[in-house]
Amino acid sequence: MPESRRRKKKDARPVAPIRTATQPSRKAATSPRWFGQLLLGFFVLGIAWLLVYYFSNGGVLGMQHLGGWNLAVGFGFIIAGLGMATQWK
Repeated sequence: MPESRRRKKKDARPVAPIRTATQPSRKAATSPRWFGQLLLGFFVLGIAWLLVYYFSNGGVLGMQHLGGWNLAVGFGFIIAGLGMATQWK
């Protein structure tokens, strides 16, 4: 029975990709320190707004005029925090 041809082994060295002048070098971008603090601030502010609204029955100055919209304000802060959390690196 005939033997199969032996293949040459390929060179195992990795080839570096060629960068052109139009391709910017990518660095791992991180968010600034204040971004995380602002993100947590939105969460805490939203939760605090909702807790104050529920425990005071809407009787706090400024909240009484908003009525049921206080829920939208509180959840708006929380949603803003969630939106920022998707951009945090």
